[in-house]
Amino acid sequence: MSYFVYLRETIFVFLIQVGMSIIYMLLAVSVFVAVGFFIAFIISVRKGQYDDVYTPSIRMLFEDELVKKTKQTKTTNIKNQN
Repeated sequence: MSYFVYLRETIFVFLIQVGMSIIYMLLAVSVFVAVGFFIAFIISVRKGQYDDVYTPSIRMLFEDELVKKTKQTKTTNIKNQN
């Protein structure tokens, strides 16, 4: 009976020691993964991966509305100054 108690305590101590080293290993691996993702993000931004290519193509569809609004604002400002 005492052999099983000794075995259980030995296994428990071993798991605690191994558990702490696994935590340190996982911490180091997670830092390397985070740095890798950060480097990949910086590279993709520099290569223009996140540039907006859709908005300029539809901007001309709404340009007339913007021109009309600015003309109305200018005429309103001129009328208010007189």
